[in-house]
Amino acid sequence: MLPFFVYILSLPVTLLALFALAIWGGVGLWRSWAHQRPPSRSHRAYALIGFVGLASFALATGVLRTLPRSLPTGSNLQSFDRTMWRDPHSAEHVEGDITPRQKMLADVVKNVLPGRTRAELENILGPSRNTAYFKSSGRDLIYTLGPQRDSYFAIDSEWLLIWLDKDGRFSRYEIAND
Repeated sequence: MLPFFVYILSLPVTLLALFALAIWGGVGLWRSWAHQRPPSRSHRAYALIGFVGLASFALATGVLRTLPRSLPTGSNLQSFDRTMWRDPHSAEHVEGDITPRQKMLADVVKNVLPGRTRAELENILGPSRNTAYFKSSGRDLIYTLGPQRDSYFAIDSEWLLIWLDKDGRFSRYEIAND
């Protein structure tokens, strides 16, 4: 846990250092140009390292945002069981474990959701929760999965959000935390 925390804290420091290098090198290059002198090798190197580092970070961030996110840990531990999913206690906290719904999540998104209509989904999964959570996202159906997973500060709940297309069939899903 500590190495990950140190890594997260090092990101802003690294970005600030790259930004400072880019500015320092850029100012040095500009001053050389303004005084019509040849630019120094160190200013060129600072500018190059800073700009390439910042561009690499921006590119990596952009690529990571476009890749599909994997399901949270433990989502494929159990096959879908309609009776267990519909049990009112299936999303309640289980000490030292994850909820039955969280264990079935991979099977639900891979085999239960695709191609189904709202009526079919509500027949299989039960009625959607009547809640204002994530209403602004435009989601059509919402199900509580249990406590948030894969977080060092797990204080939120995990939700399955489902969108339907214009024909009322499953379009996409998202796992969200409130």
